[in-house]
Amino acid sequence: MSASLNFDEEIYPSEDDPIDLGLKVQSGHSGFHALKYDIGAERQVCSNGMMAFVSDLHFQQTHGEPFQPGLAYNAVDAVVESPEVVEDRLEKAQEQELVNRDEALLVLMDTGIDQYLEQPVPDLINALQSEVDDPDSPTLYETYNAGTRALTHYTDGIPDYDLDQGFEALSNLLENGNSEVPEGNKVGSQAVSRRSLQLIEGDDVEPYWDGEIESLRELRNAREL
Repeated sequence: MSASLNFDEEIYPSEDDPIDLGLKVQSGHSGFHALKYDIGAERQVCSNGMMAFVSDLHFQQTHGEPFQPGLAYNAVDAVVESPEVVEDRLEKAQEQELVNRDEALLVLMDTGIDQYLEQPVPDLINALQSEVDDPDSPTLYETYNAGTRALTHYTDGIPDYDLDQGFEALSNLLENGNSEVPEGNKVGSQAVSRRSLQLIEGDDVEPYWDGEIESLRELRNAREL
């Protein structure tokens, strides 16, 4: 179970990309999941959902604990008082680049959001084409936006709670766990390395697209792997 609260607060990580800030609240009705409060946002230009990309704005309690209303107040206060922090995070993500659009696709597949898409590779390619200005230097921000576009617009019949898990997985592209934006070089290298191992070690692993193996060779050379 999840809900979104809009705080009527706008930020502008770039001049033509206004984003509405709010709070995302998640609670598992079965009692197996924690009650969680996270930064939530929506891009006005395309209504892409965004969430959980600033760990400092994450609050949670387990269902085994008595309900703590103060935690909800703290979460609201933190989001309301942090538009500059969020804006700065998204601006920095625009400075981190990947080698090319193929690497951006591998990065998105590496997050695991493919499980929510009926046609993962075509859907993510379409999303990247919509979000990436220069296919030879996609940024982490553009790659993240491609992932949120796919989850927001290319899924059908997926429960909100499951999609929230997908958005949380994508948040790793903007959050390294230490309240910093990950390095594009590290994110890209990890995705390329893991995918290479999958193809080498997997007996029945098929390429994502025609020419992927050659693309991986080029990316490994570019990353000096």
